Amino acid sequence: MIMRILLSAFLCLFLLTACGGGGSSTSNNDNTQQEDNSGDGSGNGSGDSGSGDSGSGGTDNGGSENGGTNEVQPSQPNILVIISDDQGKDASAEYPNYTSDAPNTPNLSQLASQGIIFENAWASPACAPTRAALLTGLYAVNNGVPGVPGNLDENLATVASMLKSHSVSQDYQTGFFGKWHLSGGGNDMSRVNRMGFDHVAAMAGNVGDYYNWQLYTNGVETTSTQYNTSHLVDLTLNWLTTLDNSKPWLTWLAFAAPHSPFHLPPNDLHDRDLSGTSTDIDTNKRAYYLAAIEAMDKEIGRLLAGLSQAELDNTVIIYIGDNGSPKAVMDTTFFRKPQSKGTLYEGGVAVPMFISGVDVTRQGTRENALINSTDIYATVADLAGIPDSVSNSTTSDSFSFYELLSDSNAANRQILYTEINNDGVHGSAIRNSQYKLIVMQDGSEEFFDLISEPQELTNLLNESSFASSSAYNTYLSLKNQLAVIKKEQANTATDITDAIFTKRMAGCAEYVNTYTSNVQDVRNSTNYNGDLNITVSNGKCIFNTNAIPNHDFNDGSQSFPNQVSEQNDTFEVTTQPAFAGSTTALTLNYDNAILLNGVKVDLLAAGCFGIGNGKIGCNDVNQPWRYDPMFAANGFNVDSHHAHTQPDGTYHYHGTPNAFYEQDKVVVSPVVGFAADGFPIYGPYFDDNGTVRKATSSYQLKAGNRPSGSGEPGGTYDGAFRDDWQYVNGAGDLDECNGMTINGQYGYYITDTFPYILACFKGTVDESFNKRN
Repeated sequence: MIMRILLSAFLCLFLLTACGGGGSSTSNNDNTQQEDNSGDGSGNGSGDSGSGDSGSGGTDNGGSENGGTNEVQPSQPNILVIISDDQGKDASAEYPNYTSDAPNTPNLSQLASQGIIFENAWASPACAPTRAALLTGLYAVNNGVPGVPGNLDENLATVASMLKSHSVSQDYQTGFFGKWHLSGGGNDMSRVNRMGFDHVAAMAGNVGDYYNWQLYTNGVETTSTQYNTSHLVDLTLNWLTTLDNSKPWLTWLAFAAPHSPFHLPPNDLHDRDLSGTSTDIDTNKRAYYLAAIEAMDKEIGRLLAGLSQAELDNTVIIYIGDNGSPKAVMDTTFFRKPQSKGTLYEGGVAVPMFISGVDVTRQGTRENALINSTDIYATVADLAGIPDSVSNSTTSDSFSFYELLSDSNAANRQILYTEINNDGVHGSAIRNSQYKLIVMQDGSEEFFDLISEPQELTNLLNESSFASSSAYNTYLSLKNQLAVIKKEQANTATDITDAIFTKRMAGCAEYVNTYTSNVQDVRNSTNYNGDLNITVSNGKCIFNTNAIPNHDFNDGSQSFPNQVSEQNDTFEVTTQPAFAGSTTALTLNYDNAILLNGVKVDLLAAGCFGIGNGKIGCNDVNQPWRYDPMFAANGFNVDSHHAHTQPDGTYHYHGTPNAFYEQDKVVVSPVVGFAADGFPIYGPYFDDNGTVRKATSSYQLKAGNRPSGSGEPGGTYDGAFRDDWQYVNGAGDLDECNGMTINGQYGYYITDTFPYILACFKGTVDESFNKRN
């Protein structure tokens, strides 16, 4: 009852503010002046809006006289979705912190004040991707519309067809009015009907002239010379009067306003003193842009005043912008012009959004929950009464915020995601409640703290201490979630067969992806497929691998003693490695590292002198005189990649894994894998103050001869045994574990001589490398 009293008061306000001036706000031909479409995006029009006698119906066709408050209404709510075009938060009076020059929109402000204003609503930075997301509940990677113009697949479910497909909501009467922009640049507007809308009165795309534009009514094209914003409201009101009052309706009203061409709306729809000349428009674009918003506001007021009291009492209204404001008209009070429409910054993707009406019991509220444009889909399903089990499984991209309408503690989504591929901008963005990551197609990244600096001025990735900051794990987590969205939805993987790696990023999360390869066991002429999946969870990179390399193998002078076989291994690497109190020695109980092709390093898996023939496993790590499989005369049958198989068929490296980096060019080497303690493993070349050269080990052969007593091998220290080497501090570039710190980043380096990859661990070894697990 309280809700209905408030809505009654609200209607009275609309009758006072929206219906003044008498009659319809549509314009007629006598009162229009053609726009100047000289290529600057501007146009003009002047004169009164007319008296509504042009056949559009005006307020006479509204429903306020078509039954009073006792009118029988359906049990389900009517749903009105209103979309503004190119209206950012800096052009919305409901977000005063973002602008010092807001439009005067009393009707929208009244709507917002009687409902919930969402502070963190995201859309795409361009209109067609947002419209596709709103209609389908799918991210662009799933709906196929990442840019403008969109070409939406007719086979995808829309909000309208979703309602029709469920018995509980099949009585919804559905109407689409306004901008479509999803026919691939063409004019096949009959597809809108085929995608679930009973009645369609729409534009194929942008209007070139607000006073002369093409209208498609259920696929039939005509030319309208009425002011676009007003005529769309006329068409909507006309349709609403034809409906069965016992059944609910969904009205989708997508205004062209305030999108360019910037123009002078009919004078009775705004209060600005504007001449409408092309020169004035070009000089004062924002004033005309705001005038178009004010005209839209007044017509929204007329639309709602045209509903009967009972109809209004049973209607929920969702208002949302489709992207941020264009650069030419952006208010730089908060955002900068380079952060406008068309970019993945907040100025391009953060949009005004509010909801009010029936079922919205939280009123006068500002809500910080994360809302994605895709979420309208599942929320409409809940409003229509479709069971949660249905709406929640409709699409993983759409999260219903229905519970938030009455419960401030309701669950809400944890991340927002959007993407764009338009006008040379190709990338994705993801955020949580505080941090935001932008990843462009060229690999460049930006990471912002939206709480401490919502203007996105400081890219945290450029901070020298970022890798050790508390935000680093959030960065890795968001990057992983971004990869999961794009990987799982797009079902893609990277083929790294014989790939030369180039990245030197020290964080394992930089390599999140699915990798495949197609390689051959050369000796046996047998083909294998490598499969590696790297993800991030709870501060760890998780390597799920079948242990097949990304290069051909078993090409040595002698065949492997064991046939290679696929494994099912999982290794976990910390995303924030740190030095332990002391170094940890290599042990037979733990593998040493996992490389970026999914193959492990196991340096100690070799025989010892005096144990059998010296070629079988020597399982006591304290047993002296362990053979080095890299020493050719030992005959351990390694291939050209210094690897071979264990008895269970696991392929593993013993020495320099030379397939990952340039062998014939003197260039800085990439990261090739990660040690069990999380520190990166680099190839041999590094930049030594401007000179690129190989890192040198600080291990040297001992001088003289080995002991030759009982159980001792005798002979000269020549490298046949690991015990032939000793660490000599300062003898080379690297420390006792075969690592060094460059530019603040510690890592292990591949060397041509012992210990080849690493000799001990500087950090804490993860238990996933324990062979006994």
